[in-house]
Amino acid sequence: MRDGTTLEHVTVGEGADARRIAVRVRDGVGPAIVWLGGFHSDMGATKAMAVDAFAAAEGRLFVRFDYSGHGESEGAFAACTISTWLEDAEAVLAAHAPEAPVLIGSSMGGWIACLAARNCA
Repeated sequence: MRDGTTLEHVTVGEGADARRIAVRVRDGVGPAIVWLGGFHSDMGATKAMAVDAFAAAEGRLFVRFDYSGHGESEGAFAACTISTWLEDAEAVLAAHAPEAPVLIGSSMGGWIACLAARNCA
């Protein structure tokens, strides 16, 4: 993809339960802005791309990812739960935004952002 981002992967879980989470990172400055998408949305959705365009224009570090069973990530959608997707989000945050990220969540992503922020506090 030629959008100024790099595609990376974060492995969540161990052994037979391990899954690779697809992450797109746009280099920039400041605390990472992290997009958490909604139920059955992927990181290429309209809202995610609008925030990515903002981050690019402002020179900000931006991270977006697909939850397990979504988009470019591994996993079966029907086997996932909010807890699964929270685990995905926390792994992405630990790998790409370990210090005071700006979390932006849409719909279910807003709930996951609240849970992740609470768990980091």
